[in-house]
Amino acid sequence: RQCDDSSRHAIINIHGLVIECISESPELVSAMVRPFKFFRTDFGQPSVSVTAVESEPPYSSFPSAASSFSTPRNIVFTRGDTKIIDYFGKGVVIADDNGRKHTIYGTDPNFLQEAFYLLVLSILGQYCDENGILRIHALTFSLNDTAVIFSAQSGGGKSTMAFSVLEKEGFKLISDDEALVDGGGSVLPLPIRMGTLDEARISSIPPEYVYSIDRMEFGEKYFIDIDYWEDKLERRLLKKKILFSVKRLINGNPYIESSSYFDTLKTLMSAAVIGLGLYQGMEFVFNNSPGEIFSRMPVFGRRLYAALKLAATAESYKIFLGRDHAENIKVMEEFLRKRQSGARR
Repeated sequence: RQCDDSSRHAIINIHGLVIECISESPELVSAMVRPFKFFRTDFGQPSVSVTAVESEPPYSSFPSAASSFSTPRNIVFTRGDTKIIDYFGKGVVIADDNGRKHTIYGTDPNFLQEAFYLLVLSILGQYCDENGILRIHALTFSLNDTAVIFSAQSGGGKSTMAFSVLEKEGFKLISDDEALVDGGGSVLPLPIRMGTLDEARISSIPPEYVYSIDRMEFGEKYFIDIDYWEDKLERRLLKKKILFSVKRLINGNPYIESSSYFDTLKTLMSAAVIGLGLYQGMEFVFNNSPGEIFSRMPVFGRRLYAALKLAATAESYKIFLGRDHAENIKVMEEFLRKRQSGARR
């Protein structure tokens, strides 16, 4: 199938996961797939479809179903193979056909865009688990032929570091929020979009690359199209890996030290095996009974196995960041360049 910006459907292909976005509104289709420009394709056989309907959810047509799970954001209802996720009146997402067909209902374009974005990330998470790809909550970038995985908790400075990396010669962005490591140990590119709450940061960027979304729980945030940095995106699969576990200093100068295998594994347990900071919404959807929780245990076993392999093969360090961001980026850059210069001798 072929599509363009004026069509009512678009296709994205994220490392073999082919998703089709459908709507009566070409403008809505374009807005929903905007974060995934890097993965747009004109042809493909979708394995998952997502249809967005700009209307109030048809509650009266839904089957009678009891709630099976709830979060501060939504309530999940289950009947057979159908899941109905109600976002407290903002909209509804329906998953049918064992998760291969999804419908999003809502009247607010902000909700429709955010729901589609989170749904794609959830589907991607399942796809990674099924195909032996480890997801890690981390800023990921490259320097020459090495992938650098910068693992920090939310608020740990990943976004600030990402913008700084994009300004440095020789550095390229892989992903601003997560790393994907396949079964062969290669880091896969995942450039989606760059987000910031700082209006000053977008002041020098042409407006055609900038948009904002009023998010369900967290309010308005600015986003920058990833193709603004077209020549700074890493498109290769990289085997060499450096993993930084980020620690914050209340005072003092930044520094870097080696990380033990067990300290590295501890970082990966939270950032990859459990997936703290990654959107795992569909896992919560499916984990709504003891039987389903038990059925998911092999997934966490596979993640642990992949994390063990990564901890054994990556160069691992702890980086302690101070309050001076310019010093933080300087220390990290000097460390990486010195290490690579030494490796070439």
